[in-house]
Amino acid sequence: MKNMMPLLGCVLLVLGLGCLDGANASVGTVCVTQDQTTSVHFTFEADQIPAQILATSPASGTHLEAGVDVLVEVKPATPNCNHGVAMVERLLCTDNDVTGMLAQSAYGHFGGHDSECVQISTTVTTCQQIVPRTEPCATNTIPVPTADQQLYQRHEIMGLTHFNMATFVANGDPACNQNNWNQGVNSSNPATFNPAQLNISNWIESYNALGAKHAVLTAKHGCGFLLWDTQVTLPDGSEYVFGVKRKTVPSFGQDVIEQFSTQLEAAGLGHGFYYSTGNNFYLNRINFNPAGSLLPGQANVTDDQYNALVMQHVTELWTKFGNLTEIWFDHGYSTSQKPQLIKLLQQYQPHANGFGGQGLTPNAVKWVGTESGLPNGPIWSTDCSQSQGGPTGTDYCPAGCDTTLQNFDTWFFVPNTGIRGISDMINVYHHTVGSNGVLELDFAIDRTGNVDPTHASRYAELGTWIKNCYGTPLANASTLAQTTVQLKFSSPTSVDRFMLQEMFEQGERVRSWSIAVQTSAGADYQPFANGTVIGYKQIVLGTTTDIVSAQLNILSSASQPLIRSFAAFAPCSTPSTSDD
Repeated sequence: MKNMMPLLGCVLLVLGLGCLDGANASVGTVCVTQDQTTSVHFTFEADQIPAQILATSPASGTHLEAGVDVLVEVKPATPNCNHGVAMVERLLCTDNDVTGMLAQSAYGHFGGHDSECVQISTTVTTCQQIVPRTEPCATNTIPVPTADQQLYQRHEIMGLTHFNMATFVANGDPACNQNNWNQGVNSSNPATFNPAQLNISNWIESYNALGAKHAVLTAKHGCGFLLWDTQVTLPDGSEYVFGVKRKTVPSFGQDVIEQFSTQLEAAGLGHGFYYSTGNNFYLNRINFNPAGSLLPGQANVTDDQYNALVMQHVTELWTKFGNLTEIWFDHGYSTSQKPQLIKLLQQYQPHANGFGGQGLTPNAVKWVGTESGLPNGPIWSTDCSQSQGGPTGTDYCPAGCDTTLQNFDTWFFVPNTGIRGISDMINVYHHTVGSNGVLELDFAIDRTGNVDPTHASRYAELGTWIKNCYGTPLANASTLAQTTVQLKFSSPTSVDRFMLQEMFEQGERVRSWSIAVQTSAGADYQPFANGTVIGYKQIVLGTTTDIVSAQLNILSSASQPLIRSFAAFAPCSTPSTSDD
């Protein structure tokens, strides 16, 4: 159901549909004066349920049966809403099909939207004194995440796995070029891709050690090399020879995508694919345009033929390998590709999150704007048009924060490049997951087809540190619709960090907050930190202090704040390694 609509005069029950006239349904009325807060129950019998409610039930064919019980809390006028406020507290149905309509917070909601200001007289004492208002109160529509975006954010960390022809050629996009296509490493030869000890269970060990909940694999990167046994042919009917398991040319004999999908699913991890729609050196395309004069070994296709091949490839990827958690649209997509991509996503992968998929799917993930892993400033999921979002946006896109473990922004495995130190990676974690983002951390699979042992050690070290530091809080509290949350300790306790979480399923409501701490009973509270967005998670670091109490104050919010967690943690030491 959509937003609650205005009520007129004495409060008539509204369920997101406009006023229900008492002559058509026994809904009852209640009159509110400026200093009253009133609760009222309405119970519908089966033959009295308004047709508008039935028509907007959340699933096709569902219906409300007898005994629909609704509690509406009617609050008095305030300076911000001089017509008063009505909020649905609970909706209980005997029909299990409509359990999705149950309230999920203390004040409830319909379809993920807030209850809104309603038009009631602020001075009446009897129903005969109704003075209807003609204008609604100003409201702030808060964007909310889809169920699939919620899952993406709860995953917190994923493995952005780079493994393709570039692994054997050079780091780059495209790694293939005129200087190596038919000479040197001979990147045009499908057999150049040859991971002789391919072991995807080895990848899974590192995904799990890090704490990643899903992984994306470069099914096709800029060279145009395919990691699956494609049945798609070139426009002239000949084989698309640049890939694995080819029939007419020597090639690696295993379907990497099939193994990746099957094994991750068996391990309980989500999976997805990277397929760049704009770069394909084998088809002589860079950034959607011809890359230059055709080289021996490249396929000659028109723009229309190129786009047709793209759609055939993604159709295979999106239909043969299960339900995908995330799809990467690196470099975006062209205007000519957009309509067909939308159609294919809706048809085959409606629940996949789309990195760079703004305009293609409601489950879009935006790029945070840097590959450093160290975005600067607050990250809002609200506002899909800005890399780090903002509080006034009208749409919702979580921020994917992609970065490398190898030094120098190196995505594909390059021997002897070195990796980032553990203190650097802990800093990355705090700037991404700890700042309301999702860490998309690179896994650069080596030329044997495994995670390099030094990389595996660092993934495990980071995962262990996260669990040890944030596994068990010293104290934790939550609140619904209150602006202050307090933690108390029986004796002075050392604290240097707090974790804040909103019920982000209801949108990013908090606009500003502060934390204050008390060092002894009866002492004044001292400032610890302040900020703006909370969203899915904020980790707040500060100076180690012995405290007996801590207080989170919500200074401003767009709607009732819903704080899932205000947690205090002990200081966490950072491991020391030789490469820090």
